[in-house]
Amino acid sequence: MLRFFVAMTLVIPPLASLAQGAMSEAQRLANDAFTAQDWPKAAAAYQALIRENPRVAQPHFRLGVALIGLRKHNEARSHLVTAESLGTPAAQVAFRLAQTHAAQGAIDSAFQQLRRATTAGLGVAPVSLDSDPDMAKLKGDARFAQFQTDLDRVARPCMYDARYREFDFWLGTWDVRPSAAPASPPARNVITKIHDGCVVLESWTAPGSTGQSFNIYDRTRDKWFQKWVDNSGGLHEYAGELRDGNMVFEGDTPAPRPSANRIRVRLTFFPRPDGSVRQFSERTTDNGATWQVTYDLIYTKAKSED
Repeated sequence: MLRFFVAMTLVIPPLASLAQGAMSEAQRLANDAFTAQDWPKAAAAYQALIRENPRVAQPHFRLGVALIGLRKHNEARSHLVTAESLGTPAAQVAFRLAQTHAAQGAIDSAFQQLRRATTAGLGVAPVSLDSDPDMAKLKGDARFAQFQTDLDRVARPCMYDARYREFDFWLGTWDVRPSAAPASPPARNVITKIHDGCVVLESWTAPGSTGQSFNIYDRTRDKWFQKWVDNSGGLHEYAGELRDGNMVFEGDTPAPRPSANRIRVRLTFFPRPDGSVRQFSERTTDNGATWQVTYDLIYTKAKSED
């Protein structure tokens, strides 16, 4: 649903850019024609709006799109350039300019505009790349595949950024036991990737205990963050990073009830040569001067994962 919304906003800039106040009947009719892809009617309506106020971005942009639909690419280009100068996002304009260049056989210029569009943040093409007649003229060029990859890179950035894969050694379905009791009945922990590879989701199940954690790398702070929630009402919050191949978090957890205090904790995940993972938790009560072991767990792949 979100991607559909993004695609629609790429095609139809916000109505608020037209003017302050309520939409006029002329604006409503123009927008209705645009949505219906009635290009002759839309073009005439936006031309009238531009005559009324030539310093508003949206009518220029939508007129440009309508003129592309009418195969009037030279006329479209001037309105698109004007729309960008008045504030229409570069990603939207660049894609439409690429259509005009492709239609006229200026293939290098078309790919320059497509590159500008993805660099400016275009992640969803506002037209079908398979059926649009202008894009069809580019599909035989090797650069078109790169454009599709660049689109996907914007739409799904975590799939292309190695930093979001630093915690992948924890993925899997695991039997979990205390290191001191390797033969004890195991808890089960299922670790998966969700949201196009951006989030590591933990789902823990043990007798009397269930919980989940959400783990994500934040590129703006160059750190990993974990938030754990469970059936005791606990909220554990950590921040950390990969150090020497180990994921090291520090944060705080609720003290045992009835205390309302929180405890500072260090949580380290060690990938081991045999494919298992060690999860080692420590706490401090003297602001990090000394640490005491809270638990020491060993993850081994569940039989279905062997």
